[in-house]
Amino acid sequence: DFVLSDEELFVLARRMDLLPKLLRRKQEESIAALVPCLDTELNQEKELVLGKQNHQEFIQARNWQDQDLDLEVKRRIALRLYAQQHYGPAIEEVFLESRGERDQVIYSLLRVRELGMARELYLRLSEGEITFPDAATHFGEGPEARHKGVMGPMAMGRIYPPIVRTWIRALKPGEIKPPQKLNQWQVIFRLEQLTPARLDDDMRTKLLNEQLEAFLDDRVQRQLRGEPLEPLHYDHAPQSGN
Repeated sequence: DFVLSDEELFVLARRMDLLPKLLRRKQEESIAALVPCLDTELNQEKELVLGKQNHQEFIQARNWQDQDLDLEVKRRIALRLYAQQHYGPAIEEVFLESRGERDQVIYSLLRVRELGMARELYLRLSEGEITFPDAATHFGEGPEARHKGVMGPMAMGRIYPPIVRTWIRALKPGEIKPPQKLNQWQVIFRLEQLTPARLDDDMRTKLLNEQLEAFLDDRVQRQLRGEPLEPLHYDHAPQSGN
């Protein structure tokens, strides 16, 4: 049989840059061992994990054992509960601090290299002689021309450079901004739609996941540097509102 020693496995994992993933998984399984889960939660999550496959098909396809599936199910629940306990109380503050960057925006973009062409297109757009999709498709010199100049929907924080966010926020829906110089381009923007971010259930889940991701990534990086880690903690007392 082909068997690898622990040292050989470690060296291979390091060479293949798998150590961060392995350490991350170890952290997640430590949380799973720490957080108690109700049987009803485990059964419901197991159904979601299995999907349309039955138990035996699922584990055979992954070369798993029964306990591997049980751990996967508990890991998913435990991570959610851990994030809720540790980051849920302050999640509204986190949302408010980053709210502007999470607004969803759709805008149209047209860029050309020559200022004269940009000014002419702006005038034609302003006077309704040409539509923005036609202008972007026929005259746009950037890759956005392939989708008629439409960008988004996307989070405002994903737009770079930051000055573009300022330009877009200053527009009303349907308003066109005159040509602006941006690197080698002359750019024209039109705001199509701006949807303010809301702290609904989906946003709350997203923020909790982001906080947990940052926490686990930090622990992994500290482990890789050989730094000591504080013990994981989870309060087993019933949480108010649960």
